[in-house]
Amino acid sequence: MNSNYSKSAKILACLCLPGAALGAICSGDNASSNWYGAVAYPPYFTRNAPEKCPQKYGLARCELSAVMKDGSSTFARSDDNAGGEEVCTPNVDCFPTKHNCNDTLVCSDLVNLKDELANGGYNIVCRHEKTYWQQQTGEVKNCLLNANCMDPQIKDTQRQLQPMGWNDADAFATAFQEMGIPVDKTFSSPFTRCAQHADLFSDESNNKRLELLYLGSWREVLAVNNITAISVENAFKWQAYNLRNFAGKKPMAGTNNVMVTHGFNMMRGFGTAVDEGYCMVLKPDDTQPSLAESIGNLTVANQVFQFDSDSFPVDAIARMSPQSALHMQTCDDVRVDLSGSQDKTDVLALYDSNHDMKITRDEFISAHGEGGNSADAFDFIHSVFIQADTLGKPSDDDEASAPSIELGRFFRLNWGWLEYLTSGGNIFYPWRVVLENTMGSGGLTSSERVAAFRKANFVLTNLIVALTDQDKYPSKSEMEKKLVRCESNDNSESQEHLTSCFEEVFHTSTTSSKESTATSGDTAESIFGYPLAYPSKWEPENGIYDSRSLEVVRCLVVQGSLTHSEISHAMGCNSALLSISSKEEVDQTAKILAWVFGALFICSLVALAYTLFGYLPKKLKSSKPEKNEFEDNEA
Repeated sequence: MNSNYSKSAKILACLCLPGAALGAICSGDNASSNWYGAVAYPPYFTRNAPEKCPQKYGLARCELSAVMKDGSSTFARSDDNAGGEEVCTPNVDCFPTKHNCNDTLVCSDLVNLKDELANGGYNIVCRHEKTYWQQQTGEVKNCLLNANCMDPQIKDTQRQLQPMGWNDADAFATAFQEMGIPVDKTFSSPFTRCAQHADLFSDESNNKRLELLYLGSWREVLAVNNITAISVENAFKWQAYNLRNFAGKKPMAGTNNVMVTHGFNMMRGFGTAVDEGYCMVLKPDDTQPSLAESIGNLTVANQVFQFDSDSFPVDAIARMSPQSALHMQTCDDVRVDLSGSQDKTDVLALYDSNHDMKITRDEFISAHGEGGNSADAFDFIHSVFIQADTLGKPSDDDEASAPSIELGRFFRLNWGWLEYLTSGGNIFYPWRVVLENTMGSGGLTSSERVAAFRKANFVLTNLIVALTDQDKYPSKSEMEKKLVRCESNDNSESQEHLTSCFEEVFHTSTTSSKESTATSGDTAESIFGYPLAYPSKWEPENGIYDSRSLEVVRCLVVQGSLTHSEISHAMGCNSALLSISSKEEVDQTAKILAWVFGALFICSLVALAYTLFGYLPKKLKSSKPEKNEFEDNEA
């Protein structure tokens, strides 16, 4: 893991807004955090620039994007050249829009993070879960304008959690409870969507705190804190100080605290923009001077903000997506299962000898056998699946020098945009595509989750087994030829069913006819007569993310290592390969019957021939009377 993360992620909690803030997790302007110079559209999903918000575990890479105020995506170029980066000035000529993330979950990170959380000492600061964006205008034109959002009679005008958001928050909290991750206290903004989210983490009553109050209600922030100079920036400063001070307080020993607030608050407080439902795992560091010692107090208009002596700088540990807790639970269950496996044919347990949910080159060669094709087999397998650094996940020094095969990967694009020109941001177009999922579909019990994980790793397991045939696959070039570029005799129907099985098991889209990125100049979509800045739906072009597992499994069928029936039963496809499997079974039965009836027919012909040309002539000859006998009888 990157040894410099602690230095770069340390929040000193000294603030000067706007502009680069020493207290920010991310470098750059907190007003437009995660801003990479370019506006992030067309989607730079494979951006390889250094992460501006480094964490110990790179579970998600997020950045803020924009749409021009004229409703278009026609941006200036950084060097007045068609090849320059698209740029704009946030809130001047463009609106920062959706906080976009590449989720790069791998089991080896998740189980390590789970172990840390189980020991306590962390503040988990979340943006509330998914809401009804159609209610944005109602909130803006009512309680935000009138500075009365905390009035119980006005709660219905707030943007509310939608059912999907509540379900995701509940699943996240339930996974924490079942994994034994201790949560002591929960805190939230007074807004309903935050309180409902926080309530799910503990049986104890949630604490609604003004420190977490929505920055969008900036007039209310000024009013409740008696700040007389009416300015947005004063409210933003005050709440940024509040969040840093509050998140720097250590939880009770051996436990964690959960804080649910708003995206604006996290952006201004720490400089990290996250989508709805994402959480930052922060660890107060009491080996550093307290914020009272290092900062003391800061003046905002007529008020003085005093930092507390029990509040400390924090380390940024991870950015967790809404699905990350469920996948963490699966990975932990599988780790336990592999550790206790006594099955000598359990490929995953055999090759991941230390059960850390990844296979190093040394582990692979040791299990596969010294010499032969072991090194080439490792390199080939590593090349088959999408690598997380393709999606911007920072590579640590160990991974760069000694790559490993990750057991369990969940790579997803969680992007999209808000339409501002006609709806003021009320219309949201989500772009969510799972690129690879070998963690499985989860389950209600540990055994169900482990079974789902093994189904999702069916291709990896059988590929490892197939490559033990060193005569057939002596080198990486032969592996490429026979397991990626093989000529398949499968008909289009069987190919389609195999693809459907992949989509069903891995929850990914593998179809080849992808819709490519479009800008306002080349899309026919419009709203109220105005062209959309970006497509309403988007999927990556075929080949952008080079996961070759589907080609490999097709070739394993061609090479005779697998059958469609085996794939169907092992991967548990509910419908995808059943018809193919049935046809294979029918074909197999037909072949057996053909052999049986053929053998019977041949036996019948042999028997008939023997009867006609062997048995009957002999019988007739043996039954013919001697001549004297005939004469005697005749006489």
